[in-house]
Amino acid sequence: MGNTHTIAGNLTLKGATKGVSFPAKVALAEGNCTAECALSIDRTQWGVVYGSKNIFKNLGDKFINDIVDLKIKLSAAAN
Repeated sequence: MGNTHTIAGNLTLKGATKGVSFPAKVALAEGNCTAECALSIDRTQWGVVYGSKNIFKNLGDKFINDIVDLKIKLSAAAN
């Protein structure tokens, strides 16, 4: 992806806030800023445990994966 920066901040899910950081490709051109990134989070760290195989051991193969993959594309224009 050609990452150029590390972005750090807080992610709030269901009222729980955790610090996160991830590599991103950030570009500035003609007054516009774009950013692209891909990251993975463990949803159980924010208390999202519905269907978690790590919490509910009796689910067999009916569990929901705890790792959530996110791909983000942002675009902002200066006024």
